[in-house]
Amino acid sequence: MKIRVATRGSKLSLAQTQLALNEIRKRHPEVEFELVIVKTRGDIHQDKPFTMIGGKGLFEKEVNLAVLEGRADIAVHSLKDVPSEVSPGLVLAMTPPRASPFDVLVTRGSPKTIWDLPAGAVVGSSSARRVAMLKRVRSDLVFKPLRGNVDTRLRKLQQGMYDAIILAEAGLQRLGLDIEYWRIPPDVLPPAPGQGILGVYTLYSRGDILPLLEDATDEEAMTMARAERAFLAYAGGGCHTPLGAYAWIEKGILYIHAAVASPDGSKRVDVTVEGDPERPAQLGIDAALELRAKAASAGITL
Repeated sequence: MKIRVATRGSKLSLAQTQLALNEIRKRHPEVEFELVIVKTRGDIHQDKPFTMIGGKGLFEKEVNLAVLEGRADIAVHSLKDVPSEVSPGLVLAMTPPRASPFDVLVTRGSPKTIWDLPAGAVVGSSSARRVAMLKRVRSDLVFKPLRGNVDTRLRKLQQGMYDAIILAEAGLQRLGLDIEYWRIPPDVLPPAPGQGILGVYTLYSRGDILPLLEDATDEEAMTMARAERAFLAYAGGGCHTPLGAYAWIEKGILYIHAAVASPDGSKRVDVTVEGDPERPAQLGIDAALELRAKAASAGITL
């Protein structure tokens, strides 16, 4: 059996795709894979902010189109890049084990915490969530947009364009980069929903592939994905909304922590909800509704 796999062509995308495919190979070594490389608008226009060229879902839509048009059988994504609603007919069919959901601060020279940076230090990030949440604790820093692949972002840091940059720890881990950094505590910077989780999508109608993908799924990662994606669907907001949420399982209980801030970081509300791991979507919805109510009381628009 050969499966055609739609993915972006960046170094990180290819590394993530191989991680997902390796999980399938462990259980089904007889399966062959053919990569279908998709060049998206986000890859082409790396000099422009996400909001100018499509916002959230910028990478997901064009990769999934290869599946919808029959050019590929499955598509591999970083779930944090996938909007709460995907094209009709597609289903999240597999999640490998989750990597770190957290963000990290990378600085020139020895690693520093966010509190060690001097006033006026330039921090690179194009994420509304990262900027607003960090402004909340360090309003004296200067935040400037940062795009490009991981190598490009690190090079810009070393060239002195920034004093520090914010990256996802999972990306550094998956690329095997040996660099020092400071992991930002989630109470300071809650992760994006789905961060650290890879999602494999296919068509609902693919009865020949769905059982194979289900067999290779890490159930704990899928549970967290369902909770966080349900939260995202009911919380509202778009790519401009400084919104974070992550789920975890501890002693048989599923937890989700979520937060939203005003764009300037002057206001922030948080919620933590716990529930049954067998009902992850309901927990995500409960967290979203509770956060929306607290945000409205605090004057934060979702």
